[in-house]
Formats: sequence, structure tokens, C-alpha cells
Amino acid sequence: MNIKKEELVKILGLGEDATDEDILTAIKAGAQAVEELATERTKAEAAEAEKAQAETEKDEAKAELANERAAHRSLLLDQAIAEGRISVAGRAAWEKRLTDDFAAGRAALANEKPLKTESAVKQTPGKSGAVDLVALANERMAKRPGMTYTAAFAEVMKEHPEVK
Repeated sequence: MNIKKEELVKILGLGEDATDEDILTAIKAGAQAVEELATERTKAEAAEAEKAQAETEKDEAKAELANERAAHRSLLLDQAIAEGRISVAGRAAWEKRLTDDFAAGRAALANEKPLKTESAVKQTPGKSGAVDLVALANERMAKRPGMTYTAAFAEVMKEHPEVK
């Protein structure tokens, strides 16, 4: 391909009195700029991918935190029911209260006095007919390897709300 020097000078934006060396320098500068642009584009793409990964991890962490908070609320409520401080019917209200303001709700729940019931029979482990929550939790963990004691105990307490 034959390109006239005048056309090349015009394309490169050089003056009409440009020498061959000026033209060569302009071409090299243009090639270097293209290379730098490609490098910057690669860096920008890598930064975008890293940002997307961080957003995904953040969303997963938020979901995990929400699940942990729900489990914590559930355990507190199960314990309060088991101790007779709240009724099963009042669980939903306490759940909402703990969800809205956990710190204040937890303090209020801890300060609840035991409910007065007509049948206030206390059962202790070891008596005949009593439910041993610890033993049941240990059995549950043995049946399902990998299950934590806290999760097993919470499930057992849900199944036996009558135990105080």
C-alpha cells in the first residue's frame, strides 16, 4: 500500500514541514497509547469483576447474618417459653418485638416474670416421666452428624415446649 507522505502527515495531525523522524515518532506514540489503553481496559475489567465478587460476598454475608439473628431470636423465645416467662400464644408478639429492636426486646424478655398457671408442676431430669432435653439433644446430634449442640437443643425444645 502506498501512502503519500502528505496524507500520513495529515492523518497524524503533524505540520506540513514534518520530517520522516517526526512521522515515525508520532506512529510509535500512537502505538504506545493503544497498548496503554488496552492495559487500562484490562485493569478496569479486573476491577469490575472484583467488585461483583465483593457484592456477591456481601449479599451472602447479609443473608447469613439474617439467618443467625433469626436462630438467636428463636432460641431466646424457646427458652422463655420453656421457663414459663412467656406463653406459646405470645411468641409471635415477642418475635416481632425482638425483630424490631433486638437489644431492648432481649432486655424486656429477660426481665419477664414467670407466668402464673394453674398447673405449675416443675419437672426435673431424673424423675420418672420427665423429659431430659440434654439427652434428647445428644441423641439428635448422634443421628445427624455435623449438627451442632445448639441446633439440636433448639429443635428438642421446640418439640417439647412443656418442659420448663
